[in-house]
Amino acid sequence: MNADRVFSSEELQLVTFNLGDESFGLDIMNVQEIIRTPQITKVPRAPAYVDGVTNLRGHILPVIDTRTKFGMPKTGLDASTRVIVVDVNGRQIGLNVDSVSEVLRVEGQAIEPAPASLSQAGEGGKAVTGVVKVNQGQKLVMLLSLADLCSIESDAAQGQNTHGSRSGLDYKTATAVDELQIVSFLLGNEEFGLEIDKVKEIIRYPEIAKVPNVPNYIKGIISLRDRLMPIIDLRTRMEAGQEVITESTRIVVVDTDDTLMGLTVDRVFEVMRVPVNIIFPPPEMIASEAGARITGIARLDDGQRIVMLMDLKELILSPTLQEIGQPDNKTAKVPGKSLLVEELNDEQMVVFRLAEEQFAVTVSQVQEINRLSRITKVPRAPEYVEGVVNLRGDVIPVIDLRKRFELATREYNQFNRIIVSDFDKKKVGIIVDEVLEVLRVPKKNVEPAPGIVQESNIQNFLEGLANLGERMIMMLDLKNILQAGEWQKIKGIGEPAAKTKSSGKLKKQVKKT
Repeated sequence: MNADRVFSSEELQLVTFNLGDESFGLDIMNVQEIIRTPQITKVPRAPAYVDGVTNLRGHILPVIDTRTKFGMPKTGLDASTRVIVVDVNGRQIGLNVDSVSEVLRVEGQAIEPAPASLSQAGEGGKAVTGVVKVNQGQKLVMLLSLADLCSIESDAAQGQNTHGSRSGLDYKTATAVDELQIVSFLLGNEEFGLEIDKVKEIIRYPEIAKVPNVPNYIKGIISLRDRLMPIIDLRTRMEAGQEVITESTRIVVVDTDDTLMGLTVDRVFEVMRVPVNIIFPPPEMIASEAGARITGIARLDDGQRIVMLMDLKELILSPTLQEIGQPDNKTAKVPGKSLLVEELNDEQMVVFRLAEEQFAVTVSQVQEINRLSRITKVPRAPEYVEGVVNLRGDVIPVIDLRKRFELATREYNQFNRIIVSDFDKKKVGIIVDEVLEVLRVPKKNVEPAPGIVQESNIQNFLEGLANLGERMIMMLDLKNILQAGEWQKIKGIGEPAAKTKSSGKLKKQVKKT
């Protein structure tokens, strides 16, 4: 609200709301609407007064907890709780309040200056610009300046710095010549793999439309961004038993010859790099029809773990599949063009869960995704560094993302994964609660994170928000989860040079003795 207007002679209309026993007022010209409390997505490391963000008819709305702003204890939601959507310098922000009271008409001369003591009442107290006496002085309504309440100027500047560039999306992942990058998944107790360049995305199990008179391994079709895509029951196709649909079931979307197919798998396991020298041709005795779909067998963990690599063309070779998976007539006029345009307008993201929220990083920032292996603690390391792990002979530091984002910690379980990324030729692992899927997100659905959810004294790790209707995914730039000085500390952890130097000193001392 404009402070100059508060003390003018004009009549004001105030939307009043309550926080406990206190009443506050906002200029009705700044109030856009009042809604019931929606589902709010929490943003880690956001200022304490930021409840999170929500989806308001397709737009991302940051929500402020006004109780925290005024130094009041938080309370649970009830039937009276509301979110007041206000406009501050052209930006929408939601204010979470206990209840909305009424609309008051107030003469400008009836507004008294705010007592100086209010500036001590938390951050929100500084936003009180005046006081109105109502009901012959029996009730006081404190008038608020939205610009001060939302700290809009500093946040706006920060938001520009944060989102002026999205260089994190331009990272390229180099693939070693002697390694094969694969996505592994489970069918029953067996592990299979596909080369990652054949995998377009991994999605949750959708509702599938049945198709009559097709082979029994074709479950039906779905529409994926306006393209019909056949779904293959991979268990049936591989003669691996009957399919069982659970929360972990996923559809691996693959592309061959510009034809999309979906493969049902029991669980996506890892994204990893496999040295080609541990991949062997399948034994002749399994060269049946099912065995012919296996191009090689990777022996990992000293032969204790077997991953069967699949021949994608052999797997989906079927005139029926080819016909169902063809682009529609409009697309078919220019073969391949539809898929190319679609890819240019999409962000391919690895989506994972942390606490109750969903986050994502671009595939270009992900080297591989591994199960949580034995972690060796490192003395005097930063609190968020869980330790180091051995990744095929490389010692890499591992960051616990819950600790980094100051979320409640918990015991690790079988769902935890380590996302391995590369920063300035140094591999670093990030521990997350669970990897959910690989998803293509249309760029039009990606919006900059509201500046108000950022904290001024940390690096801006939030690249943006993927607004998918009822689903909100926070997009991270992994290189920004630590500050420059913190990255330098991380890079020194597990460096072989440090061991060599130390070893040299020891030998020298022994020689003197």
